[in-house]
Amino acid sequence: MSVIVLNSNTLEELSLKADELLITHDHERLKALLESLLGVDYSFKSLLDEAQFYYTLGNCSQELFSYRQLDWFSDELSKSVIFFRKALYIIRKIEFPTDNELILQSCIETNLGNNLSSQGRAFCCIPLWDNALATTKNAVSIISKANHGLFLASTTYDPSHKHYHYFTAYKLINFGLERLEQLHPEQRIAYSDDSNFMNFKAWFEDTYKLEDFDYFDSFEEEVESRKHGNYFKWCGDNKLFINDLNDVSDSEIVYQDIMTLPSFSQQINPTLSMHEELVYHGNFDELKNDYCYARYLIFSAKDMPNDYEHFFNKTYPHVEDMSHSITNLKASHYKSAFRTLYAIFDKVAYFINRFFCLNDIEHDHKISFDSIFRELKGSKNWKPHSKLKNSQNCFIHALFYILKDIRDVKDSTSVSRWLDPDAKEFSEIRNAIEHRSLKIVDDFGYTLVQSDVAFKQSQLEMLNGEIEGFEIQLQELYGKISSAKKTQNDALKAELETKKQSIYKHLERAKSKVDEQLKLSSHSVLIKESDFKSRLMTLMKLARSSIMYLSLAIHVEEKNKPDKGVLMIPKEVPLK
Repeated sequence: MSVIVLNSNTLEELSLKADELLITHDHERLKALLESLLGVDYSFKSLLDEAQFYYTLGNCSQELFSYRQLDWFSDELSKSVIFFRKALYIIRKIEFPTDNELILQSCIETNLGNNLSSQGRAFCCIPLWDNALATTKNAVSIISKANHGLFLASTTYDPSHKHYHYFTAYKLINFGLERLEQLHPEQRIAYSDDSNFMNFKAWFEDTYKLEDFDYFDSFEEEVESRKHGNYFKWCGDNKLFINDLNDVSDSEIVYQDIMTLPSFSQQINPTLSMHEELVYHGNFDELKNDYCYARYLIFSAKDMPNDYEHFFNKTYPHVEDMSHSITNLKASHYKSAFRTLYAIFDKVAYFINRFFCLNDIEHDHKISFDSIFRELKGSKNWKPHSKLKNSQNCFIHALFYILKDIRDVKDSTSVSRWLDPDAKEFSEIRNAIEHRSLKIVDDFGYTLVQSDVAFKQSQLEMLNGEIEGFEIQLQELYGKISSAKKTQNDALKAELETKKQSIYKHLERAKSKVDEQLKLSSHSVLIKESDFKSRLMTLMKLARSSIMYLSLAIHVEEKNKPDKGVLMIPKEVPLK
């Protein structure tokens, strides 16, 4: 395939053409433009040019494949996310970005956040907008985040949290009014006199006083020790509490995993014991407990030295296998945390399956985070579950797109690869931990292990070349042996057979070395400590979001249930 070089001038023309079609909403020509750009191998003069190219593709896909016009599970809805993630991955490679490069990065982050928000991922989108605001005060991000604050206020079931989301939206609207000159005329409509923003602003000022929210910032969490305080601060700073306010506030008031199951209706059933009536509450509590345990393991391990020794594994002499792997309590904590977090997704799936009555109990053994969204019976191709196909519950949709982040979905474009292209896949790490061997390697040690990769590759290529040569020689000998048989030249035939056996032995020996290399090199998965920690933090945030989306999905479902005029008796959930 020939490579097409795209320079800055060509990309500028492409961007202008795309902008023209985007403004006029000319979908027919836009689709033709997008299709002409795909399936071509491009080369770029700079990282900025490459990021700009994928940003343009993302904008085109965003316009063409709208969440409002397609089924919520449509594969096309992932295309713009993939393009924006590619663009973000590329532009973040620039070590010392210029102002123009930072502006492009903030635009990419804003649009990627908008796309994740449209998928119902109410918490996954916020860090992207925050980063866009932190680097360039992106005025479009302000609009997106303000709208999102109003959305969160409408979906939360905690009154005090609703008020704070209103407060966040109000502050953002005022912040945006100070930056109107940064917006295009069509974007300024958000702040026009009769807009939702300005109507909300007037309502907020009539309803609240700013001092009503002072206690959020002044609140101080009581802690039992310095370590306790450091743990809470680390969780809060990294947005790790199961608490929707942790995503929008830095106050210590968010230092609690307060999100729980919302109210839901349940028929009176005398055949149930007390703990069976509370099984969903207990299960949700267990999900939170597993998450909190994994979170604490990571906190406990993160500052341990790589040579830290502990008595738990000092009961045997350790083999120095020259992999420079970490085998102490730190690595064990990391692996245990990964196992626990990865298991949460399937537990969430089991919860959804039972709570929403998706499949008969006899299919329990087939339930996983992948299977709940698809039809278990019938077609071999991926088909949405019949009970979810027409779902309007955006938080169920959010869970589906988290699934696509952690593992590839059959018949769908791979999204997971572009979540963190440089790291091992979540499923590969999990399978290595559970079934084979995973070695977390010190970053410097990993460099040493990889230092002879080029030499080993050259040796492997040499062996494969020898194998190819032996096979050619054998083919030639087979022909000569056949001719010797026909002419009944027994002496020549015997000589050729001896030569054949000798070549065959050399061939088998070379193949054995290649097979052994494949077997031993793939036995253990080696991963740099920094890469594993990055992957682990991403997994933890996805697990946190999944638990929160589960809670909100149940709230949305219960809120939208038809009122059948049945007498509802509230029941207090007992607490320890």
